[in-house]
Amino acid sequence: MYSLPLHVRPAAAADEPFLAALYRSTRDDLLGMVADPRYVDALAAMQRQMQVADYRARYPDALYEVLELDGAAVGRLVTAAVGDTLRVVDIAVIPWARGRGVAGTALRRVQAQGARQGRDVALAVRKDNGRARRLYAALGFAPDGEDAFSVQLRWRVQAGVAPGSTA
Repeated sequence: MYSLPLHVRPAAAADEPFLAALYRSTRDDLLGMVADPRYVDALAAMQRQMQVADYRARYPDALYEVLELDGAAVGRLVTAAVGDTLRVVDIAVIPWARGRGVAGTALRRVQAQGARQGRDVALAVRKDNGRARRLYAALGFAPDGEDAFSVQLRWRVQAGVAPGSTA
């Protein structure tokens, strides 16, 4: 199983500049706008504030973490226990670190936590995010519903089966 020396730590107030830049990097729809860059920056900041408020309202006990490689922040992971499920509320990796196994390593850790706790792991992915969908499928996530924009995926815990092994 491929694994990185990924360090995961709680997000702190000092991470806000990184988290804002990370959010902006995930918004190709905004970055491609033909508009004054100040307008795009303001719009991205407003939408990030709305996302943060939404997550805090829907998942008040969520765990916000920063993913680091070699001491550099490269991503964010937000998880929440919801009933018998461990929900990946959000996972994002900065563009220069994508394709290096950061998300896969972080998600295998979440799956291992789910297995220890006897919880399935669930997440949603945009339908147009083929790269992430391929990763999730490779990690054993299967469709569990969809709407016009996203697919709900679920990794079902099996007693005694660790992530990455076969039953």
